[in-house]
Amino acid sequence: MPTERKVKEVEALTERFSSASMVIATDYRGIPVQSMDRLRRSLREKGAHYRVAKNTLARIAADRAGRPEIKQIVAGPCAYVITDGDAAAAAAALTAGIRAERLGMAVLGAVLGKEVLSTGRLEQLASLPGREELLAQLLARMNAPITGLVAVLSAPLRGLATVLQRRAEQLAAGTTAGAS
Repeated sequence: MPTERKVKEVEALTERFSSASMVIATDYRGIPVQSMDRLRRSLREKGAHYRVAKNTLARIAADRAGRPEIKQIVAGPCAYVITDGDAAAAAAALTAGIRAERLGMAVLGAVLGKEVLSTGRLEQLASLPGREELLAQLLARMNAPITGLVAVLSAPLRGLATVLQRRAEQLAAGTTAGAS
């Protein structure tokens, strides 16, 4: 007979798993509490949550959420990084937190959408720039041809204006020299 606490835990995990864009399973054993708190804080800033859950409850929640692929990354004592926001930012925050705190934490696997990712692919995802930076790069590349076109179209006009300005300066200098 499941306890009320376990039922609530499964409901909470089901809700998180169903709305998650990415779930990362990590081994959390041997991590100091202060380091874990700092890691959780940095993940929370990126819109991700770090949650320790029993494997049985996580498997039940994955089935109820319609996400059976999550069960593939459940192995041993697991804690889960769950995000419904920018997956690359959450992965980057996790890897940066592990490096900054010098944690011996192992990443067991990840699920992005419906695809199970290896730890190598997760590291590649973490090395990508954030969503805002990618959008800025895209806009800069879209703006470059227009900027070039404006420069090309304005060059003859700018050249004509320069020639007229120099000629006006010459005439002004000539009348000043002739007047003395």
